Amino acid sequence: MREMKRFIALLPLVALLSSCSAEGPDLAALGWEEDWTIVGDLLAAEPVEGFTPEEGGGALDASGLWYTAWSSGAEEVSEEFGTYYGAEIFLLVQECKSEEEAQSAVRSWSGYERASFTRGQRETREYAGQAFQICPLRASEGSGGSPYLDGMEAFAVRGSLAVSVELMCQAGFPGDPEAVLAQFLSGLHYNDKEGR
Repeated sequence: MREMKRFIALLPLVALLSSCSAEGPDLAALGWEEDWTIVGDLLAAEPVEGFTPEEGGGALDASGLWYTAWSSGAEEVSEEFGTYYGAEIFLLVQECKSEEEAQSAVRSWSGYERASFTRGQRETREYAGQAFQICPLRASEGSGGSPYLDGMEAFAVRGSLAVSVELMCQAGFPGDPEAVLAQFLSGLHYNDKEGR
């Protein structure tokens, strides 16, 4: 969790440095809607009930890593964890050179929360035609006082794209994490360019 928060803290600077082009994909040609969150020209996410998209979606670095997030609930701030909410959805997308490289990225990402969260049983589920490895998370004793107690993680490889989604929730979050994650993943739309 701390690693993800440190990574996220650098996002505004990286997004500023990497925002070279204001042109986006042709939404009509892709069948995407204007109110969806567009991540590069790689994918789009439909709105999620109760969640607000945060600034983001810009390329993070020259290697093709993209990030964006959504938040729900009141904003809170702590010295240790920075800004957090009742719940947050984090999306990372890595544009890789091959499917094998995308699988390697997913394996790497799946280790980020091991020290802070206990994982439940991993399952494969399909949403909008894409298979995801889904796993519930529960804060462990080594969580370092993280404001988030529950969550869900999802990983997928789509051609040469690696996709990571984390839903993190505070105690008392009124939504059902599994239902929120299912809605989010069902609302993802991919730009399957030739060769990806």
